[in-house]
Amino acid sequence: MQRMKFHRLHSKIALVLALAVGTVSGCALPEEIIKPVEEVVSTVKQNIELKQQMNALALPKEVKSISKGRYAYETLSKENKVIYDQMLDAMMLHEKETAVSATENNFLEDIFNCIKADYGGLFWVDSFRYTQYQRNGQTEMMSFSPNYTMSLEKRNKTQKKIDKQVKKFLKGLKSGASDYEKVRYIYRKLIENVDYNLDAPNNQNIISVFLGKETVCQGYASAMQYLLDQLGIPCLIVTGTAKGGSHAWNLVQVDGEWYYADTTWGNSKYHDDQQNDVKYVEYDYLNITTKEMRKDHRPQMKFKLPECTAVKDNYYVKEGRYFSSVDEASIASIGALLKQAYEGEEGNVSVKFSSSNLCTAAKQYFLTDYHISDYCSGLESVYYKTDMKLNIFVVIFP
Repeated sequence: MQRMKFHRLHSKIALVLALAVGTVSGCALPEEIIKPVEEVVSTVKQNIELKQQMNALALPKEVKSISKGRYAYETLSKENKVIYDQMLDAMMLHEKETAVSATENNFLEDIFNCIKADYGGLFWVDSFRYTQYQRNGQTEMMSFSPNYTMSLEKRNKTQKKIDKQVKKFLKGLKSGASDYEKVRYIYRKLIENVDYNLDAPNNQNIISVFLGKETVCQGYASAMQYLLDQLGIPCLIVTGTAKGGSHAWNLVQVDGEWYYADTTWGNSKYHDDQQNDVKYVEYDYLNITTKEMRKDHRPQMKFKLPECTAVKDNYYVKEGRYFSSVDEASIASIGALLKQAYEGEEGNVSVKFSSSNLCTAAKQYFLTDYHISDYCSGLESVYYKTDMKLNIFVVIFP
């Protein structure tokens, strides 16, 4: 999996004081600090030009925040929130350079990454540069310059195309949908309409999702944040590693509780009898806890993430597909789910158990002993997958 990488280019411009050439008490100055006249003149000229450049750059402006309530923004100090607002404002206005209220460059990259975590729709910016103005080794001013991937004109045209596709994405969501229904809908819609492709153009931003219909994990995570933001659902892009590779996924808030969701890993395929790849939606990573997430994901964020412990809006719990026993009642419920999937349009069903022993027992009963045929009349073949790490088994009817 791929994630957005920010490469920081920077320049440090020192406003050094010109040294005078002369003698003190009839003694020559040490040779190492005597400057040729031409060099002194050049230094003075450079200082004047840099001073003019600083004067031309407006002082850091006060920006009204539009980011209150966004997760990464709220982790920052009061001072860094001001810088966040100034940097975001510059990107939104497509400014070439803007002064920021910072005196140390190491804060800027962390703040920039907070912005990119909070806003999945910034498809026209991929990195930034900064300029640090110094005098006598002390920073007097810093400026922020976004690295744009396109002109403002092209950005506006692209945004209109994206807006058109977003309307199509949201068209099927029923009025009055709950937080859970909104998240499940977007999760499913992205998987059904967008394929995973490492070679997809613009795969680090939402252009690949809405206009190309092919992306990688960063594109899925960015689009998930962007779409849920349209629906009023707090959502953050989380980056780190999964099974040793770079990866991106989401943190979502449902009914006031935080959960993790990984759309990329919900985009699954199986091989049919003709060895064709058949895509299906897998819900293993829809609204999971921190404990479950950390079984194979490792976040690498500079700020603290919440401890997600709620399970009420986990897909399996919410949909009545979570079982803490394999007794007669549970077997009947699982059988009914299998029959519904077999006879309906869904074509697949997955169930989760509270332990690996229960998952093994259910698999033994329905699949190994083939009691699945008790509920699926005329069944000739079936595909299945068992995930003993998450205690889930998936059944797919071809």
